Amino acid sequence: MMKKMTILLIGIIVFSSIPLALADENKDHVCFRALDENQDGEVTLQEFERLYKNADEKFKAADADRDGKLTHDEYHDSLGHGSS
Repeated sequence: MMKKMTILLIGIIVFSSIPLALADENKDHVCFRALDENQDGEVTLQEFERLYKNADEKFKAADADRDGKLTHDEYHDSLGHGSS
């Protein structure tokens, strides 16, 4: 009985860790997800303002394509983290 429970527990741990292993490491940073309040993959000025002082200036500097939204890469490039 103990051996079956151990095997079951190991199976659960391995199976539940698969999504973490397959996640795109470059697109799943906690800092970006924390800003992306509605989890749509982009950060708006309103979301950005919640955490940054002088948000308008910083946001405009980071918004490389000037579409009014920050992608993960734009956000991290602006902070010097790079996108890779």
